[in-house]
Amino acid sequence: MFERYREQACQMVANWSVAEKIGQLFILAFPGKNAEAARILIEQYNLGGCYLSQDNAETFAEARQLTRAMAAMVQQREHHVPLLLGVDQEGAWSVLTPASTTGPGNLALGAANQTELTSAMYAVFGEQMRSAGFNCVLGPCSDVNLKPNSPIIDTRAFGEVPTHVAAHVAAAVQGGHQGGITVCAKHFPGHGDTTGDTHREIPVVDKSFEQLMQQDLLPFKAAVDAGVDLVMTSHIRYPQLDAAHPATLSAPILRVVLREQLGFGGIVISDSMNMGAIRRNYAPVDAALLAFKAGIDMMMLSEEHYDHNTAYLDNQLAMLDAIVVEATAGRFPELDSIVSRVVAFKLARLQPMALYQDFNLAAHLEIEKQAAQAAVKILRDPAQLLPIQADQQVVVIQTTPLADYANLMNPRGIGPNQAISAFDYFAAEISLHLEADRLLILDYAAAQAWLLNQASSSTALVLAVTENYPLPGEDFQQAASRELVDTLRRTVPQQLLIVGLRSGYEAMNSDVPYLCAYSSRECSARAAARVCAGEIQSVLI
Repeated sequence: MFERYREQACQMVANWSVAEKIGQLFILAFPGKNAEAARILIEQYNLGGCYLSQDNAETFAEARQLTRAMAAMVQQREHHVPLLLGVDQEGAWSVLTPASTTGPGNLALGAANQTELTSAMYAVFGEQMRSAGFNCVLGPCSDVNLKPNSPIIDTRAFGEVPTHVAAHVAAAVQGGHQGGITVCAKHFPGHGDTTGDTHREIPVVDKSFEQLMQQDLLPFKAAVDAGVDLVMTSHIRYPQLDAAHPATLSAPILRVVLREQLGFGGIVISDSMNMGAIRRNYAPVDAALLAFKAGIDMMMLSEEHYDHNTAYLDNQLAMLDAIVVEATAGRFPELDSIVSRVVAFKLARLQPMALYQDFNLAAHLEIEKQAAQAAVKILRDPAQLLPIQADQQVVVIQTTPLADYANLMNPRGIGPNQAISAFDYFAAEISLHLEADRLLILDYAAAQAWLLNQASSSTALVLAVTENYPLPGEDFQQAASRELVDTLRRTVPQQLLIVGLRSGYEAMNSDVPYLCAYSSRECSARAAARVCAGEIQSVLI
């Protein structure tokens, strides 16, 4: 993919020490908003890249200050190449929130099923992240929701039909490139057919290669054919392909399936090597060497500040030094080949990238609005409860207790980074379209009192709002929400409609009328409210 830059890359690498070559293969993380935290890694070890999160920058101004400072450190080095600065700007997960335009997320884009909207949304990501000084979007998620109850993928995927997901993955890759940024398909060979979370464990997907090609691998093939720059591996074990190791550490999966059979010529990066799947099962240095030998080009977040460990920098330096020792002793023969491929990629794609350009926020928000509105679907409404009639009384119920939002904002800055709940956005929007004397908005606690005292005599339409958010290494609690919906189903069965600001998978085994936004983002919550109020139309499917 970058072969015409390989000779130039080899010439640059020839001037580097073993330590500088090793440093170039790592994508590390650091806490806080001060670039000085990364100085020693950049200046002494020629660091290859950084994973940056909301913890590092909350606004575009902060991001520009940070990335400019890091670039200045890099430019002080002779024979330098840009840092790979990757961010999870993928819709359901985001950075610079709420300043950035997240869109409704991949599942909603898949529900809208207009590939031109998917492409346009990823072009927005590209333009905005370049404006912040980032040069890589760690997306699209190319997983297929073959097990819809996955706690970590869910709305991050485009859907549950492989061919459908593949079409949107290809559109996302093309859109990211139109936005001028590099993109990364993840989590290879697919994270969608397991309920396990690799932040915690090594899940197992027991499928043959033929089954994988028909399902999980189809979107990755589409990404490769669309020219995706990077592929991120998963820490999932596929025993029919490799009985010993998860994908990140597997040569049969990375060298044979990804490189030879799918024809990928770009950069292979690992998912975080400090996730539970790896750190609970392998010693850090052993895992790193296995990964590089298996086919990893750049290793992400090895011994990073995942748990705000105050020793994160010491751990990172120890890892780099340990790999230097291994390479010096001749136990890393692949080093020069890998480094030259990484540098060739940077010369081809990162060096010429235009950063810090202004963007048209109004145009971006319009794309977001169109995508969110196109995604809202009425999954079931036999009594035609929607749209709300002109004289109809309405009770809007927050089925999530306030305490269950406690882990919505991750202190590491990873995940949705959404401080305001989807319910609050829905309530604010529907209040704009219905007269105050027709509308009663109840939080979870108030809904309990209403059920005891007023529900039995009420003829109001009841909109029960449910939510879910994919969180790294933990779950968004939903048990109380499900119990309240069950109570409402028994108490007001003829007047109840669920508004799902989430995936619609919870509606699969229910007969309750259901409107789904396929997203918990503000744009989707507001679009759902406008559909309920009859301000915009939705399709009954």
